[in-house]
Formats: sequence, C-alpha cells, structure tokens
Amino acid sequence: MKYSMLQKVLHGFSALTIIWLLISGFYVGLISENLALKVFVGELNVSVSLLLAPVFLLRLYVSFGRGYGALAGEKSLTPWLAFFVHTMMYMSVVVVLISGVLMMDRPIIFFNVVTFSQPFNSMDVTGLFGRIHTPACVLLAALITLHVAAVIKHQLSGQSVIKRMFC
Repeated sequence: MKYSMLQKVLHGFSALTIIWLLISGFYVGLISENLALKVFVGELNVSVSLLLAPVFLLRLYVSFGRGYGALAGEKSLTPWLAFFVHTMMYMSVVVVLISGVLMMDRPIIFFNVVTFSQPFNSMDVTGLFGRIHTPACVLLAALITLHVAAVIKHQLSGQSVIKRMFC
C-alpha cells in the first residue's frame, strides 16, 4: 500500500504529538512530584490536545476513507489484524481526547490565548471522565507499543514499512 503525502504528514504529526502527550502525561502523573511541572505540563497538554483534535479528525477521515476498501477481498489474517489494531488505536485516541476535555474541573486555557469554561461543573461527572481517561491512555500506550513492535518485525523481515511511510 502506498501512502499519500497527506497521510504521511498526518501520521507524523499525530504520532509525535500523541507520544509527547502520553510520555509527558505519564511522567507528571506517575513520577514527578514537582507541582509546578505538573501544572505546566497539564496546561500545555490540554492546548496540544486541542490542537491535535481537528488534525486527528482529518486523519480519521483520510484513513477510513481508504482503509476498509483496501481490504476488500483480502483473505489473509495479517492485513485484517493490522486494520483492527489501527482501528483500536484510532478509537483510543478519540476516547483519550474526549475524556481529557470532559474531565476538566477548571477553565480550559488554549496556549494562554483563548479560555473556555469547563464542560461540566459536577465533580461526579468530571471524575467519571477522569476514571475513563487514565485506562484509555494505558490502552493507547499498549496499542502504540504493539504497533511499533509490528513495524520493527516488518523491518527485520525485509518489509520496509518505514520506507513506505516516510519516503
């Protein structure tokens, strides 16, 4: 399968952004005890997530506009498995982005330029979305790890997925 330049750009931007969000989010959530760093990364990640959302919607449109149709008539399990894992990654990203916004218990500040009020004032509702957000992030991290492992496996077996995606 050949990837268009738009698919390559959307993949690269999404991948780098999501990896940043996951690593920095897990770091301040699980490791760092520096309150100032937690606040800074939290506010930055909200802005970065809001920036990612429309780009990721475009990526979904481009990917699903091509993805399933490319599998029509495919009898091998491997392409279907890859499609399933990609679909699960996309769904996880959507859940992470939506739950991340809906769990906000304070105003949402977009790069110190625009401020939005939090979607819900109820701590029960924001807490529910917070409880959804964390396991969705863990699932997304696991799926990305599986994805990277598959890319490495393909590279080692002589099928250059990286070359198709980035060249």
